[in-house]
Amino acid sequence: MRSLRRFGLLCAVAAGSAVLAGPAFAARPGALLLPFTIQTPHFVVHYQSDLVNHAQFAITQTMAGDVAALAERAYTAEIADGFPVPPSDGVLGGDGRIDIYVDDPGGPLALTVPDDLAASPTTASIELDGSNEIALQQHTIAHELFHVIQLGIWQPLPFPAHLPDYWLLEGSAEWMGFRVDHYDPSFGVDLGPPDMALDCRDPLAGNMCDLADDYKNNGYSRWPFFEYLAEKYGATFIRDIFTQGAAGAPAATATTAISSALAAKGTTLADTYNAWTQADLIGGYSISTLQGLPPTPYGAWQTGIKGGALGTALVPVNHLSTRILEFDRGNGDATRACSAATLTVTVAVPAGTLSKPVFWWNAPGNPPVPLTVTGSTASVTLPWDTCTYASTKGYLALPNASLAVDAADFAVSATMSVDPTTPASSSAPPGQYFVPTPVVSVTSVDSAPTLTLFGPEVLKLSAGQLLLRLIVESSGQGSVRGRLGAFDLGSISIRGGNNDVRFKLPKNVLNALRRSAGSASNVLTLTPVAATGGATGTPVTRTVRLAPVKKTTKHK
Repeated sequence: MRSLRRFGLLCAVAAGSAVLAGPAFAARPGALLLPFTIQTPHFVVHYQSDLVNHAQFAITQTMAGDVAALAERAYTAEIADGFPVPPSDGVLGGDGRIDIYVDDPGGPLALTVPDDLAASPTTASIELDGSNEIALQQHTIAHELFHVIQLGIWQPLPFPAHLPDYWLLEGSAEWMGFRVDHYDPSFGVDLGPPDMALDCRDPLAGNMCDLADDYKNNGYSRWPFFEYLAEKYGATFIRDIFTQGAAGAPAATATTAISSALAAKGTTLADTYNAWTQADLIGGYSISTLQGLPPTPYGAWQTGIKGGALGTALVPVNHLSTRILEFDRGNGDATRACSAATLTVTVAVPAGTLSKPVFWWNAPGNPPVPLTVTGSTASVTLPWDTCTYASTKGYLALPNASLAVDAADFAVSATMSVDPTTPASSSAPPGQYFVPTPVVSVTSVDSAPTLTLFGPEVLKLSAGQLLLRLIVESSGQGSVRGRLGAFDLGSISIRGGNNDVRFKLPKNVLNALRRSAGSASNVLTLTPVAATGGATGTPVTRTVRLAPVKKTTKHK
């Protein structure tokens, strides 16, 4: 779990209030408090080992050396990414190198402190909490060093009116922390929610963005936005944002700085936010850390089996926020036969939201489908069915890409048309409606699929039943060979998904089954076979019980 107030920049928040620590933070810890140093080409690490008076943040020389080495690694990585060398702080801290003070920052795990709260750019120093090992790790040090680089380019002014822009500083610094530690999965990923505005940051340093989690509340969780920008335009684009902020000072804000940097690329913040929403929905990043994460739906919609109008849902969305509706096929009954269908989704787009909704069926390799926007209406018609799927779902993302339109009510309506003459199964989902793609088996035709049987472990047949019917879920195409004890029941072709498998039982098999009740002859074995007819997979078995024949009584 992440600790609250994990990192800090410039100020700390007093418990139970919105009081900001101001210029007093410019007073650096002195040699009496931190008498020892470890020096490297770009850093001076100040620390102490006093277990009598300051045991809470005492560290060893070895630990201080580790901090200095990690700082140099971060420096090398961040400068190699195209970011400028931070300006020298002169004699502050002893010389012009970047100073890292291992002490008690008063709440945060780490803190970057500007030397001049009224200047842009400005030099800065770093404080790390010596009592917490997380503060001394690569991710934290890289995060704080990036703040020093940021402030060396542009510090939004005036203080403290610039606090709403901290989401930019914290989100991009957290992105750099992940980038330098190679997206270490052990550090954890704490994202979203998507319906929190991208630029949300409380101007009073309160909790207007999240009441319980400071990591989300203060902007850190927005780092995937900067990962998206870096993957699209290169890491130096993040530098360009701060350069644009400096060029637009003193009127520049975080959003105007980003908008100016995007304008230089021939696009807008609204278009970029819509595109990022789509990438974030499907995990469309190059790094595995952000891939395969399930969307967080605002609500769910079961489309059922009957067709017709499915109703209308109202979904309020604030500016630079997104809400997601989940669409589930079928009615929850995976054993029933199902039919092909089409689903039409229509969205009434509120004025001024600049929204470009997108629909995604979350099967591997299935592309998202942008809705066609005409005026204030967005719509899409998709291939659908009435089958019930175990985990695959549809998601409709409703982004509000505006900078100021809040509480925008999106009206989402849906209709389904069912074709009862066309059977369907919960196999690999269909591709995009307007660009048909070939169906590709989820397993190779040279390998046998994996089978899953629905129903009880013991199959009970009536006395005269000659048909054995099973619902078999297969991981891919092939066939299944049935055997009841010593009797071969033949083979039946199957496809990926649910299959209605039926074996005809000869009367001699039934007679033998009655005579051998309780023996191995009562075991039904289903063996999966590859589509090529070669390889076989792991068989599945069930016990078969046959009801006794009722004896007739003759009356005299």
